[in-house]
Amino acid sequence: MTVEVADTPLRGLDWRWGAGALAVAVALWVVYQRTGLALWHGWRSDDNYSHGPLVPLVSAAFAWRSRERLAAAPRSADARGLAVIAAACVMQVAGIRSNVLALEGYSLLAMVWGLSLTFLGGAKTRVLAFPLGFLVFMMIFPPFLVTNLSYALKEFTVTVASRMAEAGGVILQRSGMTLYLSGGPVRIENPCSGLRSLVALLATGAVFAYLQPGGWWRRLVLLVAAVPLAMVGNALRITLVLLVGHYVGVKQATGAFHDQSGYVVYALALGGLMALRAGLAPAAERTAPRVYPAMPR
Repeated sequence: MTVEVADTPLRGLDWRWGAGALAVAVALWVVYQRTGLALWHGWRSDDNYSHGPLVPLVSAAFAWRSRERLAAAPRSADARGLAVIAAACVMQVAGIRSNVLALEGYSLLAMVWGLSLTFLGGAKTRVLAFPLGFLVFMMIFPPFLVTNLSYALKEFTVTVASRMAEAGGVILQRSGMTLYLSGGPVRIENPCSGLRSLVALLATGAVFAYLQPGGWWRRLVLLVAAVPLAMVGNALRITLVLLVGHYVGVKQATGAFHDQSGYVVYALALGGLMALRAGLAPAAERTAPRVYPAMPR
């Protein structure tokens, strides 16, 4: 059931809307204070989620970018949002009782969606769909998912990197996730799985896909391409570490070179994503001449 409400420009909102928004914010803080603090701790203590604080800022920027469309969309209170809010409350209670932070985090996302649908309605919520959906990238994954995904990524990385390194003249022996070079062993730990770069590049791919002009298939290709680019980029990084370990020394390879190479390889993967975005642009936009503003005389 929806109730049409005449929309009001932002500057014309009366004090009741401001008081209501403040009350909702206070209630969210009371209910999700534990969740917010746990997310903050995860962002600061786990490199896989170090990008977390940037996600709400990006979402807010895209919401601000859509402010004109948001103001133009009709506001209609939608009672169906109450069902989403109820489901979010159940998820929060279950997450607290089972001590599963991931469930609490997704409860927060569901709560935000439910509040938007309830008070703003379907039209405005559709305008805010990407800013709200993008918040998923600030979430903490369930531990079992991180363990299985990290292992799968490491298996791919070690297999591809060892073969590429052998093609480059490196002599090595593999035992599990450890590669033995003539100068010593190179152990592929969880931080080297590439999960961090995968999540970061996938978030970047989501932004690129949202901004991509043209049909939906262009956006889908751009989003999906972020996964192999991140995986191949991480395998290339480990290959470089093995090459340096073989020709220069394991100590040098696993030191500063190991740390700095991650940024370089991520930049290369990001460049590949940007090149793909340019290639997927509609032909009319690729061939259209750029118009620059005239210089003042």
